[in-house]
Amino acid sequence: MKYTNLNLVVLMVTIVLMHMVPSEGKWNATGVIRNLWATPVMEYSGLFSEDQLTAFAKDVKTSWADFLEERADPNRRRKVKTYAFGTSTPNDKDRINEEFFNYQSRNPLNQATLSTIWQAFIFACQKYVEETGLPPIEYQRETLQGGSLEWTKGGTPRLGKKYCWGSVQFGGTHHDTHTHPGSALAGTIYLEVPPDGGALSLSDPRGSLPPFQYAYRILPEAGKIVIFPGTLPHTVHATPGEYPRISVSCNHPGDWQRFTNSKTIFSEKSWSHEMMGREEAMKKQKERSKAG
Repeated sequence: MKYTNLNLVVLMVTIVLMHMVPSEGKWNATGVIRNLWATPVMEYSGLFSEDQLTAFAKDVKTSWADFLEERADPNRRRKVKTYAFGTSTPNDKDRINEEFFNYQSRNPLNQATLSTIWQAFIFACQKYVEETGLPPIEYQRETLQGGSLEWTKGGTPRLGKKYCWGSVQFGGTHHDTHTHPGSALAGTIYLEVPPDGGALSLSDPRGSLPPFQYAYRILPEAGKIVIFPGTLPHTVHATPGEYPRISVSCNHPGDWQRFTNSKTIFSEKSWSHEMMGREEAMKKQKERSKAG
């Protein structure tokens, strides 16, 4: 009779404990492993061709040029609310990044580009759920009758306002540490990336005190999509040169608190195996000796 490693471990433990248990009888030992505060991050490349990436980047650049034209016109430039940028200074490169984001809420990117990228993003999110073993993401949508919301899962969520937006970073532009409130998952697809393109820096969600003070950095690559929980604090490092780092980011609607506390179990695995009394253990040991 051949024994697996688990069989041998159970047999050894049983022999060690056989003077502490009844000489006869069997029972089950059980256990459970829970992954708490887990933060799966997915990198996914190759969903688009180079021609598609170039076309998407062109649309983002066109939107960026229109934004700069509006920003330079005193009669058209929107007044910026001070509180929107926290402690940013007037010359902080992060301000223009936020202004471009707000501009797109009024003037979205080319609809065909947004729709195509959104479909790919949702596909990537479904792959993320599949590979991590998570249940389907629940999100809210309008009922068929309209006028109210209902929770649902699966399918493709409707592309809502501020669900997808472009970003152009160069000349020191960066994005300070932030999360994506109200989003189950967040993601970014890189369209054009210079050699000095700023990295995506992911902070440990357990806090900044040792030994959790280290960040995980992902270098952007054209065509790569990065998917992570919307609760995960992250930073975009500065792109110092004049060649732009162009990307589109998206938010998957859903309960963003599903990853945030110990009440939420990312995954759980239970097991059970048979234990045996002294006489049964001695019998198994003899069988093993004969088989050996």
